[in-house]
Parts: sequence; C-alpha cells; structure tokens
Amino acid sequence: MNTKRVAILTILLTIIAILAAGCSSNNSNIATTTPTNSVEPDSSVKATGNPFDTNNPNTSVLGRISHGFANPQLDKQGKMVPLQYNGGEMKINYRVAASGKAKNVGFLLFIDGQPQPYKFNTTERPYEYMHIFDLQNDNQETPFTFMFTPITGKKGDSLHVTIVSVYNPAFIPDMKENSSYGGYQTTLEAGGTILFNKDAGELAASSVLRQEVLSNVRLSKEPVTQELLDNQSGLEAVNQESLDKKVYSETSVDGNVRLDNYQIKKSGTIHISFKMFGHPGTRYRNTFYINHQPLSNPNGDSFETALTKGNVEVIDADIKAEDLGDFNTFYVISIPVNADDFPNDVVVLEKTPSLLLYKGLE
Repeated sequence: MNTKRVAILTILLTIIAILAAGCSSNNSNIATTTPTNSVEPDSSVKATGNPFDTNNPNTSVLGRISHGFANPQLDKQGKMVPLQYNGGEMKINYRVAASGKAKNVGFLLFIDGQPQPYKFNTTERPYEYMHIFDLQNDNQETPFTFMFTPITGKKGDSLHVTIVSVYNPAFIPDMKENSSYGGYQTTLEAGGTILFNKDAGELAASSVLRQEVLSNVRLSKEPVTQELLDNQSGLEAVNQESLDKKVYSETSVDGNVRLDNYQIKKSGTIHISFKMFGHPGTRYRNTFYINHQPLSNPNGDSFETALTKGNVEVIDADIKAEDLGDFNTFYVISIPVNADDFPNDVVVLEKTPSLLLYKGLE
C-alpha cells in the first residue's frame, strides 16, 4: 500500500488566525492551516504551504486536531492490516483529540472514493453522511465508532476507505458579521483498506438520503490556458511544470469564479462548473456537497475524472434554486482512486474552499 495514504494516521492541524490590525469584521474569520507530520510511522498529510508567517506576533493558534484508527492490527512491517468485511453492518473503531476551536468536528467516510453514510456509535442513531459533534475537553482522546453497511464492494475486492475530518463544519457566514469561511472547514484524512469476504449488502438508507438535485451533468475536457494558470498563482507561480506533480481546481458559479460567497436567485437555475487539472495519470472521484450532504443525479453522486497532461477535466451541472435553502455551504471533494500507482508522490484528497450560496438578507 502507498505509505503516503496509510493508516496509523495521527494528524496534527494548526489553525492560524490572522489578527492583524485594520481587518474588517467581514474578514475576522480568515485563517490558514499548517499540517505537521504525524508522530507515528507510515503516515503523512498533504503538505499545503502556509502563506502567512507564523512567527509574526499578530498570529495565534486557534486549535489542533488529531485522529486515527483505534488500536489497529499491524503486520510485521508495522503497517495496518486490512479491515475485514464479513457481511451485514461493519464497525470501525476510531479516536479523535482536539483543542481550542477545533473541538467542533465532523467526519465524512468514503469507500473507493464514494460517499458512505454511517451511524455514529450505535445502531440506534440514524444513517447520515456527516455526524457533527463537539469534543468536551482540550487534547482528551475520545473514542467512537463508525457503523455502516458498505455501499460498494464485491467478494475478493480490496478497496480504500478514506476518513475525512472537517474542521468546524457547523460554521456558516451570516453575511452580517462575516462573509467568509476563512480557514474553517479545512480537511484532514486518514486511510486504510477493507478486504471484502462477502459482497456488500444493499443499503436502503443510501437511496433515502440522496439529494437528487443535480441535472444536466456533463463531463468534458478543455486545454490548460495561461489564464487558468494565472488564476491559480499566488505567492508561487503556477506553470506547466507545476502540473506534473500537483493538482489544482477551480469552481465557477453562473459563469464566474466565486471565492467566498455568491448571492443566488430565489428561483431558476444555478450553473456550477468544476475544473480539475494537474498530475497526469491520477484519477479522482468527485462529489458535490451542499451543507455536508452529497448531491446526486439519477446516475449517481460521484463523477470520475482522469487527469491528462495539458488538459482540464470539467464537470458542469445545474441546480434548481428552489432546491436550496437561504444559506448553503457548497464545496467539492475529490478522492484519488489510484494513489497506489504513484508511491513516490503525494496524491491525496482535494477539497475546494467552502463557498456560501445565499439568497439574500431579510
């Protein structure tokens, strides 16, 4: 298994808030994240650069979070032994610890890149795609259990399971005190493998939970343009060479790239265009989310893209404004499905920044 995606994963997330004098109230939640290496072997996190100087006296640490499998079984090389699916509902014992504002946390679960609904701790809880909870004490390890019937998998399959934490998922801008998510709703992932000793059973809850609000879904390609590279450039210039090892994405709504928020119509059609490009040969399953729930059309709720050199993968879709509430958190999560083909590269989950789609203020 690719050691950049495995298993005994304890991740530390440092959330840096920018407290510089003169910031407007609308920017009060701007933050960035600086993941650090795990303290355990065979684990890693995506090395996202920190554009801010953390030694600056005008910065402060808002919180940290770590999570991973509880008491995993290891082989002689110290790698996690695959989980076993033997039919019915399966359990994954897990643990999380956090401090500061990171104690509000939600988890998403994916099998082979597809969103997996689960129960939290007990069979009495309902199936949901994300369970959100508040940890009570700083840095206190909290055990819990994912309980679920896999939505995919045949006997003999060995499929990746991806567990993704979302930092402060309960936050949503109100367009009065704040208009941006800042560093909130950033993600960290842990990964393992499930060996299927039986076929996955049918999960009625999966169809009940589906939000079939996407229409006119179209997958296409277009060439990488200089304008697109310029749009991705910040403190570091993005060029054709950058695309050999890194992955980039861009989301536009109704024809324009939206960064923090966008006022949508109260009725009619909203057009979403998601573009992904970079690292040739990598394949991703992409899922659109509103308020942490995957969006689907009659053909499914995840869309596969295969990145090729010099090209952009485009997913276009329409959403009826009537299907949305007044305030909606929108993002796209892309799970790599062939990361093991690139053992020397960092091929991990991609999430777009959360975008507020709102219908106006009272």
